[in-house]
Amino acid sequence: MILDEKNRKNLVFLILQFFDEEGYEESLHLLEQDSKVFFDFSYFSNAILNGNFKEADDYLLAFTRPEANTYSRKMFFDLFKRKLSEAPDRSGGSEAVSIFSKDLRRIPVLKDDSFDDLVEVIAVDDMRIPEETCCVDKAPGRAKLCVDLHKLAESNPCLCDKLEFPSLNKSALLSLISLICPNCSGRNGGLKEDLICLILQFLYEAKYKNTLHKLEQETKVFFNLNYLAEVMKLGEYGKAEEYLGAFTDSKDNKYSKAMFLEIQKLICLQSTEWEVATPSGSLDNMSPKIKLHASVAMLAKKNPVLKDKLKFPSMEKSRLLTLMKQTMDWWTSSTCNSSSSLENVPVVSYLCGTPSSLRKKFNKTGPRKKVVNCKPNEINDPSQCNALVLPDYCSEERIARLTYSPSGDYILALAEDAAHNLWTWSSSQNEFCKYTPRILKENVFPKPRLHQPQSGKTMKNEMAASVQNSTSCFAIKGSYLFSTSGGKIAVFDVKSFEKVAAFGSPTPMATYFIFIPGDLLAVGLDDGSIFIHCLSSRKVKEKLEGHDQKITCLAFSRCFNVLVSSDSDGKLCLWSTKSWVKLTSKNSTRKFCTRSNHESTSLVTHIQFDPYQIELLVVHEGWIGIYEARTLDCRLQWIPDESDNAITSATYSSDGEIIYVGFRSGFIKIVDSRTFMTVCRINLTSLTQPSPNNIRLEVYPTVVAAHPSHPSQISAGLSNGKVIVLQPLWSGGWGEAAPLDDNGGYSNDSDHSY
Repeated sequence: MILDEKNRKNLVFLILQFFDEEGYEESLHLLEQDSKVFFDFSYFSNAILNGNFKEADDYLLAFTRPEANTYSRKMFFDLFKRKLSEAPDRSGGSEAVSIFSKDLRRIPVLKDDSFDDLVEVIAVDDMRIPEETCCVDKAPGRAKLCVDLHKLAESNPCLCDKLEFPSLNKSALLSLISLICPNCSGRNGGLKEDLICLILQFLYEAKYKNTLHKLEQETKVFFNLNYLAEVMKLGEYGKAEEYLGAFTDSKDNKYSKAMFLEIQKLICLQSTEWEVATPSGSLDNMSPKIKLHASVAMLAKKNPVLKDKLKFPSMEKSRLLTLMKQTMDWWTSSTCNSSSSLENVPVVSYLCGTPSSLRKKFNKTGPRKKVVNCKPNEINDPSQCNALVLPDYCSEERIARLTYSPSGDYILALAEDAAHNLWTWSSSQNEFCKYTPRILKENVFPKPRLHQPQSGKTMKNEMAASVQNSTSCFAIKGSYLFSTSGGKIAVFDVKSFEKVAAFGSPTPMATYFIFIPGDLLAVGLDDGSIFIHCLSSRKVKEKLEGHDQKITCLAFSRCFNVLVSSDSDGKLCLWSTKSWVKLTSKNSTRKFCTRSNHESTSLVTHIQFDPYQIELLVVHEGWIGIYEARTLDCRLQWIPDESDNAITSATYSSDGEIIYVGFRSGFIKIVDSRTFMTVCRINLTSLTQPSPNNIRLEVYPTVVAAHPSHPSQISAGLSNGKVIVLQPLWSGGWGEAAPLDDNGGYSNDSDHSY
């Protein structure tokens, strides 16, 4: 059906009336500008009277340009001249210069008898307004400007036929739709919601994008996930936050809060130009930006506020225009026949839907959806995951510290006997980190070797005088390892194992240290003080004092340039790394309670920023929490089940989407970092062989480390001195169930064991 321009214009007037009656003010004036069928001089003049000259300028520009005709030139000139006269810096200051150069110079100079003053003013390079005008009441001048502009508009061929709105009965469009679909008002959502969907389709087809997305926000009927993805892809995160904020607030639920957080992470990525390194060739080789975009979409689909607004109803093309034309055709024919009866009015049984004969049916032969477990995956057998115990010299000293190298090509462990073990695999062997389409086979499961330099040297720290109170810690900088086990801080070459330096003193004892950009080393001590060492000058740059108990952990955010410290009393301190001033401090144990039957201490065992440096993971023996980086406010806390016993370690995955949590009960739980829902539970006791010297030795993870670029791979240091590397069998990660075979059952490949 070919619909003429007159029908479209009439429909726009009906929609404008509907917007005005429903109070959709922003959509109303955007549609006026997009459609150009009506120039609302009342709205235009109110903007001027209130001093909103940019708003008035933008509105006028939607209908005409300075070069369009003489009247348009004069309108823009008078508007800019008034704007200049009210500029606060009247002696050639920045605002006046900006108005003159950007606004007045846009107006073409066409000298004629009517505009000699325009030519004279534009020709002057330094336009000044008398000082006394700043003390004059602005209202009369603005009112006179409105009167002059209205006269120009009435004579302006671009505006003169758009100043009058047609006379319409009240709620004309709503009444029209109600007439042709009388049963719709009783349906869920009602007639008005159906009408909004019809209008949205019309705006989309007419390419009124500004109005379309503003109406989505003002009506909250349809959440346009494609539009949100589009503005995020363009890096317009302010628009993304504004659009999301029209539908939900970060306080509504955990999904809304997580969506706003993911957008903040994208803003952080944009400002820092930082990307998480991912090796090529792996199926999970996605940039952090792409992962965050996907995360926002996934959260929207789970969000109870949004999930019912994500699907736009199916309808025939130009549905609202078609309904209107059918009604008008009937009305015209009825009027011509002098019939006043509404008996034969065209009634439809659907508005937003399509006839059932046109609806697409589900294709039963189409591809399957992957299978996802409703309950957390349980791994209680070596055949259910890829598990590899790293070879060593049968040391039974529990692992105190564990980490991957920044590139993931080696694993380093520090045991409580002050000895280090380092395991390497070549880049070709590192296929362990890469997924095959279905399951990892044994021939791509390499055997990392325990590195031993030819010199026979070992890396062993100086032990503390009191072993019971000693604390182990290390950090890697390039090819050098800084490490301590309660004595001095030793510096080793990780290639040759040669000890190249040592510094510090046994008292006070170093308990934790990290590197900070700018060639700095932050060292926390057991007396609660923190020293900032400059490595190049080998001098102490700052001493930070804010703790009374020993420092248990330090974390640095490159996004906010802050250092966070924790102590054994549960206190957190936030420091500026620019001025080294303490910004704030919080007691992390004061707000929350742990399980009643758990003998809880206030000790914070670990703190860590997420990969985007925005949020802080705080690990306590009885719970873990997510804290805001700039305020140290806790936004989310997770208290595990009573059967889990104490938490021994926790860490983010490389993409920040999951958190690995180790327990003294011998389990590792894998939880979603946004919701703390458990996606998988690994029974480490069933995956490790008991020590031949002590079968009764309790085995549990003492420390967990995440691979720097493969989110699904972790290493766990155990209480029996072993280190085990873990990775799921399936490419979908720890939360995905085994895929189905072609007959609808589970694949026999899942029976493969190592």
